[in-house]
Amino acid sequence: MDSMTTASVQHLEWPFEESIIVTLDFECDYGTALSENTFQAVDHVETLIEILERLDVPLTAFVQTELLTERPEVVEELRNCSVDVRFHPHSHTHRPRDETSIQQEITDSTREFESFFGHRPSGYRLPNGNIRESDYQYLADAGYNFDASLFPSWRPNHFNNTAAPTDPHYLPEHDLVEIPFTVYSSVLRIPTALSYCRLLGRPFTQLLTRRPPSVVIFNIHMHDLVNPASFAELSTFYKSIYSRNDDGFAMFESILRQFAQRGYTFRTVNDAYDEFVVE
Repeated sequence: MDSMTTASVQHLEWPFEESIIVTLDFECDYGTALSENTFQAVDHVETLIEILERLDVPLTAFVQTELLTERPEVVEELRNCSVDVRFHPHSHTHRPRDETSIQQEITDSTREFESFFGHRPSGYRLPNGNIRESDYQYLADAGYNFDASLFPSWRPNHFNNTAAPTDPHYLPEHDLVEIPFTVYSSVLRIPTALSYCRLLGRPFTQLLTRRPPSVVIFNIHMHDLVNPASFAELSTFYKSIYSRNDDGFAMFESILRQFAQRGYTFRTVNDAYDEFVVE
């Protein structure tokens, strides 16, 4: 279990306050919790779009590029909605890290992204937040401007990043900006994500919405919003986690409305990157 170090970084200030950035990991059902990739939860993207359009919320979508060939119509549906959606790659196959080459995943997903969207991507997100120091050079070699993979927290059997910066930072060795998932605070390093609202329930959800950090990256997956039929294939452990996913869309919309009522502005990861000042 690797830890992300803090060596040789330039800490960056968020260019805005009281803002929420909704990010979507647009990927296979339940990530790496199933032995084979299925793409059933993405069938409900229309409901997600309805919420985003109703509340005028832009989206940053990190797309597993296998979707571009397996289910291109759902990507196009999201691409053609009336709100601003910024797309970036989120691996190609989404296989567990120890079963694939990260360098090859970056190469393949970049190629598929460029072929589908007709332009080079600027940002990347590795599955499960499992980025390591060596991965930054692969991203730099592929021409990326920023990464958005780092969880500055702890996840058993995946990573221990409790010593990593919680703020955005520039990596001069790779000429790359890391925009980590936000956590509630430097002390309470719980990621501000719908999956953690689900897992920890009302106490954490109320803490997040009533006393939020100044800038929140709020991450979602389609399987946080709805349980597809592939739920039946999950292990008992993962079933116990995802069985909480009742009324996922209603919970998501409620959280967004509470942030809007607090006066928070909805932005994209690209908005932040474009305004960072790197000395």
